[in-house]
Amino acid sequence: MKLTKDQIEEIDKYLQYLGVKFIDVRIELIDHLATEFENESEYVLIGDFLRTKGNFVKKFQREWDKTRHWSHQNALIRRILRYFYEPKQWFIPVCVGLLIWLHFKIFPDLYIEISFFATLIIPQCLHFYIYYKPEGIHKKILSTKYILSIMALPSIFMYLMGIMAPILKENPEIFYIYWFFALVFNIAGLQEVVALKRKIVRTYSKLISN
Repeated sequence: MKLTKDQIEEIDKYLQYLGVKFIDVRIELIDHLATEFENESEYVLIGDFLRTKGNFVKKFQREWDKTRHWSHQNALIRRILRYFYEPKQWFIPVCVGLLIWLHFKIFPDLYIEISFFATLIIPQCLHFYIYYKPEGIHKKILSTKYILSIMALPSIFMYLMGIMAPILKENPEIFYIYWFFALVFNIAGLQEVVALKRKIVRTYSKLISN
């Protein structure tokens, strides 16, 4: 961007004045408005330019919410698929498979059951911790509501236990396959949650500091 820091801050303050409270929405709006002002605007003062953009900002917020609805779930699925077709990502499924194999060979059934349920529950708890930390940030980032939904797909393994339990008890092979994919999905979900949150905060801080 060629705008000065003061001009960027003026855009940011104007968006907050219009009620755009989420920083990730403001990131994209600031970028769009700054680019338009530099390349297309006939206005000399950025304040005059911004006063003509009220309706655009409101429309942008509505469309932004719609377009983000499935984007993060798609990102999670792509991350999971990369575990299996990108050699540098094979470390995770290999480690998960090795962990499950060691349980099968070394530990008694009771310990295996405890470990299984722990690997279903702990990622969900970590997910909520990441969502709420640092404190209050979920109130500033609209994408955090999609952070909550990212783990919906991995959590399906936990919710299906009532249906799958009889099958898993009678078929150890299916149980270990089920456990393998449950772990892979949960690990991918946590990675996507952390990556998304860091990206949004980092981008916003960088943009405002320029």
